[in-house]
This record gives sequence, C-alpha cells and structure tokens, in this order.
Amino acid sequence: MTQRQRRIRGTRDAEAAKAAILAAAVREFTEKGLAGARMEAVAQGAEVAKGLVFHHFGSKEGLWVAALEHVYGLLRAGQDAAGLAALGPVEGMRRLALDTFRLFRAHPEIVALMNEENLHRARHLRDAEGIPRLYNPLFDAIEGLLREGHAQGLFRPDVDATALYIALSGLGYFYCANRWTLSAAFAGDLFAPDRLARYEAMLGEMVVAYLRHPG
Repeated sequence: MTQRQRRIRGTRDAEAAKAAILAAAVREFTEKGLAGARMEAVAQGAEVAKGLVFHHFGSKEGLWVAALEHVYGLLRAGQDAAGLAALGPVEGMRRLALDTFRLFRAHPEIVALMNEENLHRARHLRDAEGIPRLYNPLFDAIEGLLREGHAQGLFRPDVDATALYIALSGLGYFYCANRWTLSAAFAGDLFAPDRLARYEAMLGEMVVAYLRHPG
C-alpha cells in the first residue's frame, strides 16, 4: 500500500469515526440533555475510544455545539429554498409552512436540542458560526416569494420575512415540542393521522390568510 493510499484510507476512517461520534452524541443529548449526557456513553454508542471523541470535538461543550449545527442543518436541508419559487407565492409559502412542521415531526432530536439550548439562553449556539449562514438562502427565497406575491396583488406589502418565519416555525414547533402534555391534558393523540392532516390544512391556511392582500 502506498503512502497516498494510506492517507486516503486514514482520512476516510477519521471522517467515518467523526460522523459516528456525532450521531451517537445527538442520540445521547436528545435522551439526557447537555448536563446528563456522558462522553463515555457517546464513545460507546459510536464504538470508538473516548479519547477519540475529545480529539475530534475537544470537550462536551464542543460536541454539543457540533450537535446543534447538525440538527439545524437537518432542518434547513429539508426546506427546499430553491424549489419554493417554482411553486409561486401562495403555494410556496404553504409548502414552507408544511415542510417545516413535518421536519419537526420527523426529527424529534431537532426539537429536543432546541429546547435544551433555550434553557441555556443560546449561550452555545452563538459559537456555532455556520448556523446563521444556513438561513441566508431561505430568507432570500421567502423575500422573493413576498415580492412576487405583492407584485401580483396577492400579498400584503408590510410583511416582515423574519417575523413570518418565526411565526410559521412556531406553529409547527409548539405542536411537536408539547405533543405529550397537550395530548394528556385535553387534545388526545396529536400524532393520529387524521389529526395531523387537519392540522396541516389549518396551518397552511393560517399562513396564507395572513399574507393575503386585504383588498
């Protein structure tokens, strides 16, 4: 085996180990939170030596920041910013609302880690420099849909893209983050298929109804 071949295989092995550690960390953080998670458990879940976890991520806090970046990346990867424009302003905004809700449902680890980081007042998230950049293409797409909708006489002219995204995300996030308490207190099984279908229809209509031009 040549030196170049050994280097390539070593790089691939390191990348695979790092990915396995990150996946195990997301599972551990989702289940136990930042304080309860243990680096030994992450190493066991990834089937690597504990020292390798520290080698790649430096500390538990460094691993937590990487896990945050990972789950935000999952969320953004499922929001097809490039495809929204092709749907037109009304269906593009409806699709964004529904896709965001469905991502929260499909990836409970996103909700769990966001909940945890809010307890820390985003102290670690501020160190995740790549996350703000993830949102640039999405907000460009949202602003494009708003401009097109206004130009067509469909949308009101005074919509704040950031506030709109916070609102439509909240409609999906709250439903998933509080699934168990809402279900137990008064709502029944919120994840029953018929309940989900009705909520998705309402969610899309709520967003579009706000956007529509008053005239």
